[in-house]
Amino acid sequence: MIKAIVFDMDGTLIDSDSLVLEIYKRLTAYEKPQTPLESMDIESVFALSYPEVLLKLYGKVDPTHLDFIHETHKNLKHKLLRKYPRVDEVMIALKKRGYFIGVFTSELRSIAIDELTILGLYDLIDHLVAYDDVKNPKPNPDGLYDMMNFFKCKAHEIMMVGDQLTDVFAAKNSDVEVILMDHYNKKPMHIKKHFDLVINDPMELLDKIDNLNKLYLEMPLNRDLKMIQFTDLHLMNDDKDLKTFQLIHDFVLDEKPDFIVFTGDQTMSKDAPFLYQKLGQFMDTLKTPFTFVFGNHDLDGGNTYETLIEAIKDAKYLKFDQGPKHLGYSNFSIKLMDKNEVIGKLIFMDSHIEDTYVIKDVKAWGYGSITKDQVDWYRLKTNLKKPHLIFFHIPLRDVLEVDKNALNYKGVYEENPCVQGMDFGFFEAVIKHGLAKGIFVGHDHYNDFEFTKNGVLLAYGRVSGHYEYGAKGFKKGARFFYLNKEGQMKTEVKLWSEDI
Repeated sequence: MIKAIVFDMDGTLIDSDSLVLEIYKRLTAYEKPQTPLESMDIESVFALSYPEVLLKLYGKVDPTHLDFIHETHKNLKHKLLRKYPRVDEVMIALKKRGYFIGVFTSELRSIAIDELTILGLYDLIDHLVAYDDVKNPKPNPDGLYDMMNFFKCKAHEIMMVGDQLTDVFAAKNSDVEVILMDHYNKKPMHIKKHFDLVINDPMELLDKIDNLNKLYLEMPLNRDLKMIQFTDLHLMNDDKDLKTFQLIHDFVLDEKPDFIVFTGDQTMSKDAPFLYQKLGQFMDTLKTPFTFVFGNHDLDGGNTYETLIEAIKDAKYLKFDQGPKHLGYSNFSIKLMDKNEVIGKLIFMDSHIEDTYVIKDVKAWGYGSITKDQVDWYRLKTNLKKPHLIFFHIPLRDVLEVDKNALNYKGVYEENPCVQGMDFGFFEAVIKHGLAKGIFVGHDHYNDFEFTKNGVLLAYGRVSGHYEYGAKGFKKGARFFYLNKEGQMKTEVKLWSEDI
């Protein structure tokens, strides 16, 4: 559970760009620097402290330059300093909800206090860590460790909110998740992609944090965590849906799982919003936490992801987050907790619908793929070196390596795999991390086989829905998982008794 929100100051709470730039212009006009101000990357200028920029400009930190900065700041601050809209509103709301508020800034302490006071924000802060409060400023994580000590929090109980890569690196180096506050939606993708989440309005932070506080599972006290994967329900608002709901009902009541994952194609109908709402309401009757990723058929009938998320979001037992918008619509993770320690993760990803790929200068259609940006996101989500499972809908191209005749697999192989259109290096990233226990997919209704590659289990779920596009009578079921606190996993497929 998140207990403290730590904000960066400049660019996140305070719009000081005009002030800072004017100070440097006047300073470099007063005394010519070794490195021209115009040659420096403006974003890095705003991200660094005054002493750090002085080193770049003059090769040293001269006390007379600092005095000049302080004097110019005093003369210009009331004219050029602004707070971003609604930042005070969100800070007040967070405090009312019981969260601690911290500010971790690259600004000098005296200037930080001065600016926060002028803008009416200082009294809303419980703890301030400035440039001169730590031995190693951003991008080093010393300031966040100071916050953890002050608030008596662990890394997973703190959320960092910032606007620069220095904020990302400080957060990731201390295993803290970080949200980009992109007030005007102008941050370039090379910055956006490094953050766990992106918001444009400070008030979005309230719902994001409330939702993130749901994204964890407590390990059972004296037994393994039991999970069920249902896949390809293909709800269509017809009689077949009744059997599919009965299958889920029977498995949940008989097996009493701790968690349920739906791995895509929950629907295939113009009535998908109604069916998503119905699925959420049905799951509430079973009183079992659940989540889902999208498949390639969920938007059939002209629906949108936003509409489907809106339809199911009020389900009481749902643990879901859309994730960063530039990645798709179901990229998020759920922490596995034991005695307030993160011992593992479940990672969920959007494998998309379809795309046109250029292969050897020829355009070709293909199913959706895990993109390069998602690969980068995966690396961020697994920065904390813990075992994890990965779930998405469309299988990786690696399953094509399975030789049906050689039987280098376990389970049912009755359909040629329909795989992702392009390999953007996701499995390579998984191998390099080294702690993924398995990748679990759906999509191909007549397969439930599993095989191991480079120490990672790649496995299909068992089709759970009753829509059939091939041979009739294929028995429906689900895949089961048993996870222990040491990071070990067992998995098996079970068939629905009515189909046996």
